[in-house]
Amino acid sequence: MEFPNQQIEWEKSNQWNVGLDLGLAKYFTVTADYYVRSLKDMILRQPLPSYAGGATNPLINAGKMENRGWEVALNYKRRFRDFGVDVTGMLSDVKNKVTSLAGNSFLDGGSVRTQEGQPFNSYFGYKALGYFQDSNQIKAAPVQFGTPYNGANAGVGLKPGDVQYADLSGPDGKSDGKIDASDRTFIGNNFPRYEYSLNLNFSYKNFDLNIFGQGVGKRDNYLTGTGAVPFSSTDFAASLLQIHKDYWSPSNPNATFPRLLPAGSGGNNYVVSSLWIRNAAYFRVKNVNLGYKIPEAVTHSIKIASARIFVSAANVITFTKSWKGFDPEINNQNAEFYPLMKTFTAGVNVNF
Repeated sequence: MEFPNQQIEWEKSNQWNVGLDLGLAKYFTVTADYYVRSLKDMILRQPLPSYAGGATNPLINAGKMENRGWEVALNYKRRFRDFGVDVTGMLSDVKNKVTSLAGNSFLDGGSVRTQEGQPFNSYFGYKALGYFQDSNQIKAAPVQFGTPYNGANAGVGLKPGDVQYADLSGPDGKSDGKIDASDRTFIGNNFPRYEYSLNLNFSYKNFDLNIFGQGVGKRDNYLTGTGAVPFSSTDFAASLLQIHKDYWSPSNPNATFPRLLPAGSGGNNYVVSSLWIRNAAYFRVKNVNLGYKIPEAVTHSIKIASARIFVSAANVITFTKSWKGFDPEINNQNAEFYPLMKTFTAGVNVNF
C-alpha cells in the first residue's frame, strides 16, 4: 500500500553556464563549457514511522541537489593531398552533491544512501578488511553481528575464509568492540566521472575509415546476486560461474570470493560492503566502419549515381578492470543479463 500525495509537483532546476569557442593554428578548434545546475523540489520518498504498518514510503517534493561540470572538445582537421584527417576528442566531468533533504538526516535505499554533502544515492555499507585467515584472528577481532568467538565452533559459524569488517562506530571512529549497522560508511558511487570519447575519421582517395570509442575514467559499481554469490539465483537456475572458482582456501588466502558455502548459507559474507564494489572505469571501441566508394566512371557506366561498399563492427573491444563478461555500464549488476554482443556487418549503399 502506498499513501497518495496530491500536492506533489514537478522538480525544478536552474542552470547557468559559460562557454568558449576557439580556432587555433588553422587546423584546430576548441570548445569548452562550464556549468552549474541546481535542482530543487526533488521527488523523494519520505520515510514513514514503524507504526504505519509497512506501507510504502510516499513520494514528496523534498531536497536540493547541485551538479557542477565542465566539458572540453578538441578537433583537428586537415588534408594532405589524397589523405584526409578529422579527429575529435571530448572530455567532461561533473560533480554531484545533495545540498538539502528538507530536514531528513538521510534517506536509505538498500545498498545506497542519500545524505547531505554526498553524491546522490552513494553506496553505503561495511568496509571490508579482507578474510579471516585463522581462528586466532577471529578470536581477537571485534564481535561480528552478535556472533562472538565460541571455541572450536569459531564464532558459531564464523570461520577462516569469512569476511572481516572494520569497526568504525566507536568514539572518533575507533573500535567499540563490535560490528553492527552503525559501522556502515560510504563506500562508493556509481555516478560517472571523467567521461570521454574519441572519434577518428581518415580518408585516402576512395577509401574512408571511421573509429569511435568512448569511456568513463572513474566510477564504482556494486555486484550482487548471481554474480557475487555462488549458487545464488532469482530468475535463473542457481549455478557456479567460472569466476566463482577463485574462492578462499588456506592455499588461496587472497581469493576473489570468501569460502565456498551452499546456496543461502553465505551469512554475513554477502552484506553490502566494499568487497563487492568494483572499479567500473572502462574504454570501449564502439564502432569501426571501413568503406570504399566505387569510382564515378564505373557507377555512371552502369547507370547509377553512386555506390559505396562497407564493412563495420560494433562493440569491438572493451578495456576494463571489471569482472570478465560483466558490462561496466550496467548499474548494480548481477550475472542475470545478456552480455554485450559484438556485431559485424557488410553491405553496399547504392544511389540511383
